[in-house]
Amino acid sequence: MVSDPRATSGALNEAQQRVIDELGATMAERPTFADGLAVGLRERINDGLQPALALLGDDDSVVISKFMLTQVLSCEPRFLHENSRPFEWSVPVARGTVAHKAVELSVHWRTTPVAVDLVEESLSTLSHDGSPISDYLRHLPEAERAQLRSEAVNATQAFLDGFPPLRTHPHWRPAVEVRSRYELQGNRGVMMGKVDLSLGSPSGDRSGRVFIDLKTGRRAHSHRDDLRYYALIETIRYGTPPRMLASYYLDESRLSTEIVTNAVLWAAAERVVAATSRLIELTATTSAEVPAPVYRPSLACRWCSLLRTCETGTRFLDDTHEDEREILP
Repeated sequence: MVSDPRATSGALNEAQQRVIDELGATMAERPTFADGLAVGLRERINDGLQPALALLGDDDSVVISKFMLTQVLSCEPRFLHENSRPFEWSVPVARGTVAHKAVELSVHWRTTPVAVDLVEESLSTLSHDGSPISDYLRHLPEAERAQLRSEAVNATQAFLDGFPPLRTHPHWRPAVEVRSRYELQGNRGVMMGKVDLSLGSPSGDRSGRVFIDLKTGRRAHSHRDDLRYYALIETIRYGTPPRMLASYYLDESRLSTEIVTNAVLWAAAERVVAATSRLIELTATTSAEVPAPVYRPSLACRWCSLLRTCETGTRFLDDTHEDEREILP
């Protein structure tokens, strides 16, 4: 953030003050990074992906996203199965999209934002803006629409109640749904990301930006990896990394934070190389031999559509203690 938000005034509840205390930093607390970091990361990604990108057809390219990285590095048969199926919207999936839009509107709402009004405006906007969710919303049965509205209002209200009001703090430079893109090797590979919320900005080589993802479900290890990926794109694009990464869990009104370091960024770069290379090996049409997909069972097997025919996943769940099944991977 541009200035230490702890110096601001205003009536905040305990949860809102906790956010400020955890995210705020004085100028002296903001790190600088050594020259050449961004150059080194770019070289590592480009050099590391060169053998895999060579497997692509002349007119082919690969899109790298947080979802792809997580799926490829989890259970490969499940990834291949899901990758071959058309995406389908559902109320649980749409809830996050609608709630995120409502949060975006709240930042620029001229009057005191009310969750139900924000969600209604979000539903109306998303239904007619030509986005991927538009057709789903226009044809949604009324009962499912009511369920979606209710769940999105709850998530939006949780944000309004637990997060400091951004519209009253423009000096934090809030930006929502921040898209980022970086092309590799003449557009043979494209790294793409979208941060839910960005606060602050760098000052030269001194880090100052905070990336925040809003989460409507339970905690998962992949949430940290998603934010590291965003930080990596930010660094190789601009040269200065964000200062901090945070997942904000709406159901808990709690943050999970991580300070950005050289080690965090290099780990993110290695993850991109490993996952993207494996993706191409599994799916490239010009590959001489397609390797056997690797099974990586976890508690996520409970929701896998392949479970009925998957001996590995069934065996894993049978061997998992009942108490452990309440914990997400």
